[in-house]
Amino acid sequence: MNTLLIHHATCIATFDHADPAQGRELKDASLFVRDHVIEWIGPTAELPRALLESAVETIDARGHLVTPGLVNTHHHMYQSLTRAIPGVQDAELFSWLRGLYPIWAGLTPEMVQVSTQVAMAELLLSGCTTSSDHLYIYPNGVRLEDSIEA
Repeated sequence: MNTLLIHHATCIATFDHADPAQGRELKDASLFVRDHVIEWIGPTAELPRALLESAVETIDARGHLVTPGLVNTHHHMYQSLTRAIPGVQDAELFSWLRGLYPIWAGLTPEMVQVSTQVAMAELLLSGCTTSSDHLYIYPNGVRLEDSIEA
């Protein structure tokens, strides 16, 4: 049985209310997960001893905030490859698009796969666990499947 204890978190933001502003913030809190399901959450001082002793993996979360996974509903993952183009970094939207569309016209299926992998890694590192990719350009044989396969 797979178990995980996130222990002594400085704060766990629960978002357990229909109005997120009313969600509980638990200080010095712990969270116990069994088989990918949260089984217990609360102040560390109230953690049942049996759960503490049965944890296969423990993460010491002192100094950390624990939140549910974030959701990004609008992302263009192929753009990860061109975010640092000097000529358009500070441009207004239409100047930015005019500067990048010629570059995006050269994208290949492999570039879309790599940019999607980079974008997903960045999202995960920032706490985002769910995203929607809005791939709307298909040059040089690029297919939606290139993004999905990544």
